[in-house]
Amino acid sequence: MTFDGAEIYELAWRLGMPELERAARGAGVISVLEIAVLHSGRLRHSVARAIESQLGEVELRVAYEGLRLGAPLRTTVDRQRMERLNAALLAIKFGQLSDQSGLGRGDAPLWLLSRASGSHAHRVLLAPGKPEPPWSAIVQAVQTWLPEAIREIPLR
Repeated sequence: MTFDGAEIYELAWRLGMPELERAARGAGVISVLEIAVLHSGRLRHSVARAIESQLGEVELRVAYEGLRLGAPLRTTVDRQRMERLNAALLAIKFGQLSDQSGLGRGDAPLWLLSRASGSHAHRVLLAPGKPEPPWSAIVQAVQTWLPEAIREIPLR
Protein backbone atom coordinates (compact mmCIF):
# COMPACT_ATOMS: atom_id res chain seq x y z
CA MET A 1 0.00 0.00 0.00
CA THR A 2 1.34 3.43 -0.97
CA PHE A 3 1.78 6.04 1.76
CA ASP A 4 -0.41 9.06 0.95
CA GLY A 5 0.36 11.21 3.99
CA ALA A 6 -3.32 11.83 4.79
CA GLU A 7 -2.68 11.67 8.54
CA ILE A 8 -0.21 14.55 8.49
CA TYR A 9 -2.38 16.62 6.13
CA GLU A 10 -5.29 16.33 8.59
CA LEU A 11 -3.24 16.97 11.73
CA ALA A 12 -3.91 20.73 12.03
CA TRP A 13 -7.63 20.14 11.61
CA ARG A 14 -7.57 17.38 14.26
CA LEU A 15 -5.83 19.77 16.66
CA GLY A 16 -8.54 22.39 16.16
CA MET A 17 -6.54 24.87 14.09
CA PRO A 18 -8.36 26.76 11.34
CA GLU A 19 -7.62 25.95 7.71
CA LEU A 20 -4.21 27.31 6.68
CA GLU A 21 -5.55 29.39 3.78
CA ARG A 22 -8.21 30.90 6.06
CA ALA A 23 -5.56 31.82 8.63
CA ALA A 24 -3.48 33.47 5.88
CA ARG A 25 -6.46 35.61 4.82
CA GLY A 26 -6.96 36.95 8.35
CA ALA A 27 -6.98 40.68 8.98
CA GLY A 28 -3.46 42.11 8.94
CA VAL A 29 -1.79 38.78 8.12
CA ILE A 30 1.06 38.85 5.60
CA SER A 31 1.89 35.14 5.58
CA VAL A 32 1.69 31.93 7.57
CA LEU A 33 4.35 29.25 7.85
CA GLU A 34 3.12 25.94 9.26
CA ILE A 35 5.07 22.87 10.31
CA ALA A 36 3.08 19.73 11.05
CA VAL A 37 5.18 16.98 12.63
CA LEU A 38 4.11 13.34 12.64
CA HIS A 39 6.22 11.31 15.06
CA SER A 40 6.60 7.64 15.79
CA GLY A 41 4.86 6.23 18.88
CA ARG A 42 7.00 7.85 21.61
CA LEU A 43 6.42 11.56 20.90
CA ARG A 44 3.34 13.76 20.46
CA HIS A 45 2.38 14.92 16.98
CA SER A 46 2.39 18.70 16.68
CA VAL A 47 1.50 21.64 14.50
CA ALA A 48 3.25 25.01 14.74
CA ARG A 49 2.17 28.16 12.90
CA ALA A 50 4.27 31.28 12.56
CA ILE A 51 1.92 34.12 11.63
CA GLU A 52 3.52 37.29 10.26
CA SER A 53 1.42 40.44 10.58
CA GLN A 54 1.55 43.82 8.92
CA LEU A 55 2.46 45.30 12.29
CA GLY A 56 5.82 43.54 12.05
CA GLU A 57 5.01 40.94 14.67
CA VAL A 58 5.44 37.20 14.32
CA GLU A 59 3.33 35.02 16.57
CA LEU A 60 4.03 31.32 16.91
CA ARG A 61 1.10 29.06 17.83
CA VAL A 62 1.87 25.44 18.70
CA ALA A 63 -0.58 22.61 19.40
CA TYR A 64 0.32 19.11 20.52
CA GLU A 65 -1.89 16.09 20.03
CA GLY A 66 -3.21 14.76 23.33
CA LEU A 67 -2.54 17.93 25.35
CA ARG A 68 -5.83 19.59 26.26
CA LEU A 69 -4.79 23.20 26.76
CA GLY A 70 -7.93 24.83 25.36
CA ALA A 71 -5.89 26.74 22.79
CA PRO A 72 -2.49 26.46 21.11
CA LEU A 73 0.54 27.70 23.03
CA ARG A 74 1.45 31.22 21.88
CA THR A 75 4.76 33.03 21.83
CA THR A 76 6.40 35.74 19.78
CA VAL A 77 9.27 35.11 17.38
CA ASP A 78 12.01 37.59 16.67
CA ARG A 79 11.31 39.17 13.28
CA GLN A 80 14.96 38.83 12.16
CA ARG A 81 14.91 35.07 12.74
CA MET A 82 11.74 34.77 10.69
CA GLU A 83 13.26 36.87 7.91
CA ARG A 84 16.32 34.60 7.87
CA LEU A 85 14.14 31.51 7.70
CA ASN A 86 12.13 33.03 4.85
CA ALA A 87 15.36 33.95 3.03
CA ALA A 88 16.64 30.37 3.40
CA LEU A 89 13.38 28.98 1.98
CA LEU A 90 13.55 31.44 -0.89
CA ALA A 91 17.16 30.46 -1.64
CA ILE A 92 16.25 26.79 -1.97
CA LYS A 93 13.18 27.70 -4.08
CA PHE A 94 10.71 26.22 -1.59
CA GLY A 95 7.77 27.36 -3.71
CA GLN A 96 8.91 25.09 -6.55
CA LEU A 97 9.75 21.99 -4.49
CA SER A 98 7.66 18.86 -4.52
CA ASP A 99 7.38 16.29 -1.75
CA GLN A 100 10.47 14.27 -0.93
CA SER A 101 10.16 11.00 -2.84
CA GLY A 102 9.96 7.52 -1.41
CA LEU A 103 8.55 8.45 2.00
CA GLY A 104 6.57 6.08 4.19
CA ARG A 105 5.17 6.07 7.70
CA GLY A 106 8.34 4.26 8.75
CA ASP A 107 10.34 7.41 7.97
CA ALA A 108 8.89 9.19 11.02
CA PRO A 109 9.28 11.85 11.99
CA LEU A 110 7.66 13.39 8.94
CA TRP A 111 7.26 17.11 8.42
CA LEU A 112 4.68 18.89 6.32
CA LEU A 113 5.99 22.40 5.78
CA SER A 114 3.39 24.79 4.39
CA ARG A 115 3.52 28.46 3.46
CA ALA A 116 0.45 30.51 2.71
CA SER A 117 -0.16 34.09 1.74
CA GLY A 118 -3.61 35.30 0.76
CA SER A 119 -5.28 32.43 -1.04
CA HIS A 120 -2.02 30.82 -2.24
CA ALA A 121 -0.48 27.92 -0.33
CA HIS A 122 2.38 25.53 -1.03
CA ARG A 123 3.16 22.36 0.93
CA VAL A 124 6.16 20.03 1.00
CA LEU A 125 6.27 16.69 2.78
CA LEU A 126 9.72 15.62 3.96
CA ALA A 127 11.57 13.38 6.39
CA PRO A 128 14.12 15.26 8.51
CA GLY A 129 15.91 11.96 9.19
CA LYS A 130 16.63 11.44 5.48
CA PRO A 131 19.22 14.13 4.68
CA GLU A 132 18.66 14.54 0.94
CA PRO A 133 19.18 17.94 -0.68
CA PRO A 134 17.28 20.22 -1.09
CA TRP A 135 14.94 18.99 1.69
CA SER A 136 17.85 18.79 4.12
CA ALA A 137 18.29 22.56 3.67
CA ILE A 138 14.69 23.05 4.86
CA VAL A 139 15.41 20.96 7.95
CA GLN A 140 18.59 22.91 8.69
CA ALA A 141 16.81 26.26 8.24
CA VAL A 142 13.95 25.33 10.59
CA GLN A 143 16.32 23.88 13.20
CA THR A 144 18.44 27.04 13.05
CA TRP A 145 15.84 29.80 12.85
CA LEU A 146 12.65 28.36 14.36
CA PRO A 147 13.56 25.43 16.65
CA GLU A 148 10.63 26.06 18.99
CA ALA A 149 8.28 25.03 16.17
CA ILE A 150 9.60 21.46 16.25
CA ARG A 151 10.01 20.99 20.01
CA GLU A 152 9.35 17.38 20.95
CA ILE A 153 6.98 16.45 23.78
CA PRO A 154 7.02 12.80 24.94
CA LEU A 155 3.88 10.77 25.45
CA ARG A 156 3.14 10.07 29.12
